[in-house]
Amino acid sequence: MELLNRSAITITAKEPYINWANSLTPELPMQAKILGESHTYLTNPDFDNAEKHLKKYYKTIFENELFGIWTDENDWPKNRSFKMFCEWFQIEISDWVEDLSTKHLFED
Repeated sequence: MELLNRSAITITAKEPYINWANSLTPELPMQAKILGESHTYLTNPDFDNAEKHLKKYYKTIFENELFGIWTDENDWPKNRSFKMFCEWFQIEISDWVEDLSTKHLFED
């Protein structure tokens, strides 16, 4: 086991994100596919304020999540604010990450 020099931001989709995804393809609802799924982003470990830390990364995370559902940016919400991000995703921040795997972090 090894302590990684990273923090982590884990997000889980909330109803507004699912509704947006479903509005793009009403014939193929996404709710069952993404409901309850979480995605974790490793970040810089040095922070003293969780909200400030999240604000540093939220735009990148938000765009990555939108792109994961729909690649045409013209259909993305136009004003992707921090407030909207918090409304669309449940957020957890871990101030440290421990690697419990016995496998190498990167393949050779």
